Amino acid sequence: MNSELLEEILACPRLPSLPTVALEVIELTSDPNVSMDALAKTIQLDQALTLKIVRTVNSSFYGLRRPCANVRKALVMLGLGPVKTLALGFSLVSGLEGLGGGEFDWVDYWRRALYSALGARSFAEAQGKASVADESFLAALMQDVGMVAMYEALGAEYVDVVQAAGGEHRKLAREELKAFDLTHADIGAMLAQRWRLPDQLVIPIKYHEKPTAAPGQASEVTRLVSLGTLVHDVLSEVDSVSALRRLYEKAKSWWGIDEIICDEVIRNVGAHAKEMSSLFNVDTGACRDADALLERAEQQLIELSKSGGGASAALLDGSGDQTFANLPRDPLTGAAGQEAFTLAVSKAFEVSSKEDRPATVVHVAVEGLDAVCKKYGPIARDEALLGLVTLLNREFESRGGLVCRVGQAVFAIVLADIGRREATKALEEFRSRVGPASAHWSPDTNGEVMPIAISAGVATIDAQSRWAFTDQKALVGASARATQAARASGGNCVRAFVPRKVA
Repeated sequence: MNSELLEEILACPRLPSLPTVALEVIELTSDPNVSMDALAKTIQLDQALTLKIVRTVNSSFYGLRRPCANVRKALVMLGLGPVKTLALGFSLVSGLEGLGGGEFDWVDYWRRALYSALGARSFAEAQGKASVADESFLAALMQDVGMVAMYEALGAEYVDVVQAAGGEHRKLAREELKAFDLTHADIGAMLAQRWRLPDQLVIPIKYHEKPTAAPGQASEVTRLVSLGTLVHDVLSEVDSVSALRRLYEKAKSWWGIDEIICDEVIRNVGAHAKEMSSLFNVDTGACRDADALLERAEQQLIELSKSGGGASAALLDGSGDQTFANLPRDPLTGAAGQEAFTLAVSKAFEVSSKEDRPATVVHVAVEGLDAVCKKYGPIARDEALLGLVTLLNREFESRGGLVCRVGQAVFAIVLADIGRREATKALEEFRSRVGPASAHWSPDTNGEVMPIAISAGVATIDAQSRWAFTDQKALVGASARATQAARASGGNCVRAFVPRKVA
């Protein structure tokens, strides 16, 4: 880190600061036994801040059943966390007033800050993490405060670095490191320490660009901030589909959050963004329609599946195998075909055998397509197949899975480094989502759930089951037999092949 430049930035007299009331709120709330009356009295010393807090807790975002007349009542009705968060949040906004010249993009800054904050808090509540919901909101709101400090201290030199990132925030830290050997995250964390903010906020600000590196208990808030930022990306970036897929992948891999919850959070942020921008008195630009955006994204994901761009196999990535890239795909759904499935199984089996890593083969039998055709017509049946491939890609792409169509109504998935339990759990989640999702696959259904059922079978080669599979055909056969067992037991279920040695 460039210590001389760091000292120059931190010595800049124009650095953002927090008002006295905010500093007193931080001091009071550091005591877990703080008196509500003392806190209310301190906040009410700033009449403008008091009015903003009361207006906000009465907004639709908090959804109080009865109106709240003052800060003391807000503390009683909502608790310490939300009121403290609002007091510090509004103080941060007022502390940044008058900073940043005409070259600093305040609309982009506040859109990212506020959308991320709303998203982080929404994810915390959706996951039953209410104890960190307010810290997540505030940490997300403050995550980029170091950008303001660097602009104030470095001026046009910093503007050049921001422009070098090409408007992509994910590239900004890299450009900052190249130019200054430090990042806005470093500066923001040091400002937060100067303001005597707790580590629960300092650490997420420091690690918001690399959330998986955050240490200790603050890692939870840091990841919530990161998910909130991905919600901002979905609602702000031109390529909302790529942003949506990143959100789905991170939410799934970090906490097992499914796409339905992600979509609900996006809608919640979209519904409250305009109101909260007004309450915080910041310009975040026009707010995109979350419902329309998600609908378009769903259609684009289906189009990606048609063109074969929806899925990739981790076991084949970087292999340079052009044979696989040139293999034919299913013309209707865009899924990989039988030849690609055979090649993928061969590679997965080979890697598993040589490196003692698990590999899993899944078969998914779709039942009810004839009933769909009879009730809604052949176009609706084809749209159902497209919807199923899109849903399969969503569920398994982040796990490195390759989705293949190997029969009229049968799909197969090859998963490298994925064991039986994880694959079975993912299939159960996929199966449970087919019904609700199918209502949106074809306009011909008028929003009705399609009469489709899923029977799936799983077979895994790993250290415990390697003795049972002499070759890749045995692994494929075991998966197919597990699927037959699922159908024989009544269908609409998942079965796993578990080899057992006979004494």
